[in-house]
Amino acid sequence: MKLIENITNKNVTPTRKAALYYKTEPFYTNVNQYVHTNNWEIFRSIEILTAYGYSVDLIDRGCHDWSPKASYDLFLGLGVGNSGKQFVRYANASQAKKKVLLSMGPQPDISNNLVLRRYKMFAERTGHIAPPMRTVGEVIGENFLEIINATDFVFNIGEKHTPSYDSFLKYDKPVLHFYPSVSPSVIFDPMWIQTRDPNSFLCFAGNGFICKGVDLVVEAFLNTPDKHLHICGPSSEQAFFEYYGKRIEQAPNITYHGFIEPGGRTFNELASVCSYVVFHSAAEGCCTSVATAIKAGLVPIINSWTGIVIEDEGIKLSEEGDLIENIVRAIHVASSTSEREYRGLLDRTLEKSKLFSQESFTQSYSDALDIVMKSLDQ
Repeated sequence: MKLIENITNKNVTPTRKAALYYKTEPFYTNVNQYVHTNNWEIFRSIEILTAYGYSVDLIDRGCHDWSPKASYDLFLGLGVGNSGKQFVRYANASQAKKKVLLSMGPQPDISNNLVLRRYKMFAERTGHIAPPMRTVGEVIGENFLEIINATDFVFNIGEKHTPSYDSFLKYDKPVLHFYPSVSPSVIFDPMWIQTRDPNSFLCFAGNGFICKGVDLVVEAFLNTPDKHLHICGPSSEQAFFEYYGKRIEQAPNITYHGFIEPGGRTFNELASVCSYVVFHSAAEGCCTSVATAIKAGLVPIINSWTGIVIEDEGIKLSEEGDLIENIVRAIHVASSTSEREYRGLLDRTLEKSKLFSQESFTQSYSDALDIVMKSLDQ
């Protein structure tokens, strides 16, 4: 399904028209299964728009021939990843009074450079060439400048003043932010405090283990056999598993669990054993897998490009020097934390986790839309 037109709220008479260029998938899948957080977020963002009196046309990112017959008040569309190659054409075709760039990650030239750097590091360390995943092809350089020039507002996922958020400030367009949602199935059980092991860590990742830094984490734990690492995520990056598959199988302190459901039985078993989530991503808008782990009370050990601001909630991994050694030092510090210190970190982590929920998404997305709609009325 490439296009769904005239989505409205039966209790609100539409007075304006909006076009959303994203995914139609939420309308023919069970969004409550949380295959990806953005499925629920798309559905909810349309509910917010229709409650404001918009009739919404949803265009799938796989649609290549959208030709609207009417003009719109508002256009919102993907414009940072490869899906954004239709942004300029569709934004102009909409004739919308205000156009919003949905940035689910950093400025694409910056993101590409950081991701390719990780693949270069992987090749230099292992001698294996891995085809880069999660890089952007067409929406870079002058092509991205065309997108920015067609944009009135940038909606960036995650917290303010993360590296991703800051990567758009140079364009002198209003940059607004919204928080990602996390499945409501993910909870923290206070009983887990008694069962958690300070020497057990979780690496909870999505597609592209090398650009997500899982290879760096694995190397760090191969160097610290007295600490246990649990890895969760899809086996989609062949090059990673060609090099690390047997090494992980043979390592007594590393366990790969494959893809698991957030809030499911295996996830909760791991959340009851692990004390920390460790992650060193190349470039994220906001890493929802880490936000999910934080929601379960796992204290974060993360770098700034994970897209979650860390102050006194956990341990911030440095981007300078030897990244593997930085992780090794951090996990030694973490495992030597006293019970009292850990409970303090846990309390602050749980407070931080309130930013990542369906409620926080609804509020922050509505706040951003309010600013756009006020500009429509001026």
